[in-house]
Amino acid sequence: MLPYQIFYRVAFLVTALVHLRFNNLIETFVAIVVICLSNSRQPIFQSILRLHSVVLICFVLAFCFNTVSARPGQRVLQGEFQILNVRATFSRIHKCAQWWLTVLQFDDIETPDGFGNIPLSYNGFVFNDFYAFKPSHPRLDGIISAYDLNCAVSRPNALYGAASASPLVKPQDRQGTPGERPSIWLYNSSETFTVHALKIKPLDMPIGSVTINLQGFRSNDSDATLTWKVDFPADFHDVLDVRVEKFTRKTWDGLSKLEMWAVFHLDDVTMEDWEFCVDDIELEVG
Repeated sequence: MLPYQIFYRVAFLVTALVHLRFNNLIETFVAIVVICLSNSRQPIFQSILRLHSVVLICFVLAFCFNTVSARPGQRVLQGEFQILNVRATFSRIHKCAQWWLTVLQFDDIETPDGFGNIPLSYNGFVFNDFYAFKPSHPRLDGIISAYDLNCAVSRPNALYGAASASPLVKPQDRQGTPGERPSIWLYNSSETFTVHALKIKPLDMPIGSVTINLQGFRSNDSDATLTWKVDFPADFHDVLDVRVEKFTRKTWDGLSKLEMWAVFHLDDVTMEDWEFCVDDIELEVG
């Protein structure tokens, strides 16, 4: 530390003296002439710049060393304490971000038989006639086609919807609500939400075509119901990444309820609800 202190004080003193000498024009002029006479080949202006630049660099380096150097009276923090503090701060920020803008993936819900009940308030939302669904579960081997394993975009789970009384894949001991479509709303009914995106597809291979419908209800304007649908022809399909605002050319905000359902079409036969799955639902509260 002693060499540093000497270097720091000398650099500070020299810089201060150089700036103070400029208040006395005569002494400054004499000093410049002496410096220039010592090297007549060097221009006067260049000599001034070099001298002043070197002194300023020394001062800046000394100041930086003094700023970052530890002091005898400084309190040393334990590394583990700092890490825990950072983790706690990040956790609070993450929870706040989840509340305002969240992507629901359902991967934390247990599915002991391939299906799982969704908690009454899952991340602040209520899911009516929806179930957590693990398409790769051994119980569903041979029932769920290998072409439908992609419905769980964020593995292992997705969301399963089928409000009909006899779905093709029936969750054990679970029944849909008669006359109601699978829907989502906020547990706190005084607030509204916005749906930004979701990934959806019909399950199994429809012989005819399947139309998947979205319908958003606004509590403050019953006439401003938002609707959108997409048709899937016969065959297995990849998951459709629905960017709601881009696809519908509307912002689905101020919603009190969001319904999803699928309709099977074969010639003159129409049946609700063909099974479908949805994942990575991006929602925003407020």
